[in-house]
Amino acid sequence: MEVAKRSYGVDVSDWQVSNLSAMASAGAKFAVVKVSEGLNYQNPKAQAQVNSSNANGMMPAGYHYAHFSASHSQAVLEGNYAIKSAKQAGIVPGSYLACDYEEGSGNSTTQGYSTSADAILAFMDVVASAGYKPLLYSGKEILTKRVDVKRVTDKYGTCLWIASYEYKSGTRLDNPDFGWFPSMDNVAIWQFTDNWRGLNVDGNISLIDLKTDGKPVAQQSKPDVNQSAPQYWVDELGDTWYKEEGKFYPNGTINIRYGARTTSDIIGTVTKGDCVKYDAYSRHGGYVWIRQPRSNGYGYLVCRAGNEAWGTFK
Repeated sequence: MEVAKRSYGVDVSDWQVSNLSAMASAGAKFAVVKVSEGLNYQNPKAQAQVNSSNANGMMPAGYHYAHFSASHSQAVLEGNYAIKSAKQAGIVPGSYLACDYEEGSGNSTTQGYSTSADAILAFMDVVASAGYKPLLYSGKEILTKRVDVKRVTDKYGTCLWIASYEYKSGTRLDNPDFGWFPSMDNVAIWQFTDNWRGLNVDGNISLIDLKTDGKPVAQQSKPDVNQSAPQYWVDELGDTWYKEEGKFYPNGTINIRYGARTTSDIIGTVTKGDCVKYDAYSRHGGYVWIRQPRSNGYGYLVCRAGNEAWGTFK
């Protein structure tokens, strides 16, 4: 089964209903079902939720709430317990099975930057050895400050399921704001709200094509270029980009951002005298943006405000 990137999905536990038909009707294409927690809890609704997911044409996946903190041996035990629980719920090998690594409810994320990654990898290795596709779920804050997440993604690629909410007072977020999306590489799924379409369920969106058989496909979670139309393309934000390779020399300091929005996170800077190689440009929001190829994707920076150039081009 395949679910195309930019598809909506939900994650459910015993707090949600067993019948997921309303979520499917709202547009959910996949459901990540809680199967277990620690070493002594299984979701009593898991099998019914998986069956309902299948009956409604949604891709079923599973997740396990970790209690192992930074214990390698405990992580192995919990990995085996998660596999057993997933199989009992009807989630077959070849499906996604996530490690839910959060602070509290029996788990500590403050036991060491490296040792936490060791334990997480031990869990994911057990999951992978059983034929499942391992994912790592947590908040951006935990994974960027408390875990050596690069070691995880170096081994398992685009395997992160990130919870990051853009709260707007009085506004229910039924659709993700990709202009706000937090800067982080190797994200497979983004959980962007805790009350999707008024159904009291977490809302998620896939940033890659999800596949339940064969090996995971290595994909970038950032917007793709349509290679069949090399001269121009329209990205997920509706901005038109034009292919152009060149060099830009800034007159002063300019921020490099994760996305082509002034609200996007800053990932670096360039200063006067630097040479920025770019491969495309877009004019929107009163600015001209250029796209800089980087080792882990792309960076975006303004080169003109209106018609005023912020440097020279070659």
